[in-house]
Amino acid sequence: MKMSGFEKPSLMPSFQVFSEDRLDAIHSASLDVLEKTGVKILHGEAVLKMLKENGCDVDFEKSVVFFPSYLVEEAVRKTKKTITDYGRNPKYDYKLDGRHIYFTTDTETVNTVDLKTGEWRPSTKEDFEKLTRVTDALESYAAGGHLTTCLDKPANTRCLHDYAAALNSTEKPCGWSVYPPELASQLTDYALEIATAVAGSEKRLRQRPLGGGGFCTESPLKFEGRYVETTLRLAELGFPCSVASMPLGGATAPVTLAGSLVVTNAEVLSGLSTIQLACPGTSVGVHYLMGSLDMKTGLWGEGPEEALLCAAAVEIGRYYGLCVTVNGFLTSAKMSGAQASYEKTMSTLLPVLAGADVVYGSGSLNGGITASFEELVIDDEICRALLKAVRGIDLNDETLALDVIHKVGPSGHYLAEKHTLQHFKEEHFFPELADRSSYDSWKKSGGKSLVEKAREKAERILEEHWPTPLDTDVQKEISEIIRRAEDELPKSAA
Repeated sequence: MKMSGFEKPSLMPSFQVFSEDRLDAIHSASLDVLEKTGVKILHGEAVLKMLKENGCDVDFEKSVVFFPSYLVEEAVRKTKKTITDYGRNPKYDYKLDGRHIYFTTDTETVNTVDLKTGEWRPSTKEDFEKLTRVTDALESYAAGGHLTTCLDKPANTRCLHDYAAALNSTEKPCGWSVYPPELASQLTDYALEIATAVAGSEKRLRQRPLGGGGFCTESPLKFEGRYVETTLRLAELGFPCSVASMPLGGATAPVTLAGSLVVTNAEVLSGLSTIQLACPGTSVGVHYLMGSLDMKTGLWGEGPEEALLCAAAVEIGRYYGLCVTVNGFLTSAKMSGAQASYEKTMSTLLPVLAGADVVYGSGSLNGGITASFEELVIDDEICRALLKAVRGIDLNDETLALDVIHKVGPSGHYLAEKHTLQHFKEEHFFPELADRSSYDSWKKSGGKSLVEKAREKAERILEEHWPTPLDTDVQKEISEIIRRAEDELPKSAA
């Protein structure tokens, strides 16, 4: 399988939302929010104390911290700007370095579209494993996911079942998350045990971390302190970390796109500053996962504004020299088809043109609620088509083709020319799902829709593609770790 990353060439076209002075304005406004409005950190007394000791103003009664501008700017300078994501098979490692674009799936959807009936239903561990295997097989995806979650497993250990299933179902990088928050510390212990079992030793795990620390803000301007604490703990162990913000413009962020960017950026910068003040030099990736509330439905509304927001977020992250993940593949559609495909293409194109390090969100429907095998396959084709488009046009003596133009002359054709044979594969994109045949040929071959062809490809992958599983002894060790967790953790947690 080829490397799942696309190196950005100098020919790549670009899309720019902001000039330098407007990026300066976003930065200044974000700093103003952090100094005057502050960020609330609930259930994080130790984090608040650490921030106070490192120069922040803290209102302990309200659990609000105010970040001086100089501390934020120093934190950005201290942040290690490159991150390597490690798979259990080293050939799938990939590096976020500002020179590549990667695609990853959505995470933790709660439903799966049944591959046979097309109906939605709560996701199971079997769904999780199958979706991960399909993701593992598709070359566009750099990471193995976890696109959904094992809702048929106990709530207090579900995240451990997710992580174990992901590790066994893909050789690509796959991280872990821990929930519920009241068990975050204990669950992190168990996740580290699982990662150590797969790595072979604590030393090997530190050399090649199979996962990383991270937390998502609770917009507007609030953190869950227990997730911050687990992230700082992993940072101390040398794991890369991430900070994500997922606001909804008009609900948990201002309805204006600029205002939404300010709140999002303030949240990201405050999270990054917290990590750097605790563990200077930690590698931190930033995730601007932005959206807008549909004022008619009260739900996440996918439209051109999301594409603009995410392209702008790429520019903001690049302004700081950071590795930037933004969402793409956004759709409100409830089923695969025309709406899903056009919304996903629209929302993904602008972040790609802006030069995102990672475009996140493939494989889901209805605002990330539901996982779909067909969407995983269709989104893979969208990825490949977009990457072809942004490669630009190579211009040299060979591609200008003057010799063959002179040879063919007026009224000739180029079909039989050696030049055509030599270059057509690299110059043209060849879809696997989209049909380019005549109507008669299409009908003769079964008249299948793009969605039907995607379903058949997913079924074929599930029949034929089997990533190398974990060693039997490692699987047994992981099962024992999860069994202990189920015995030891409170059953009432949800």
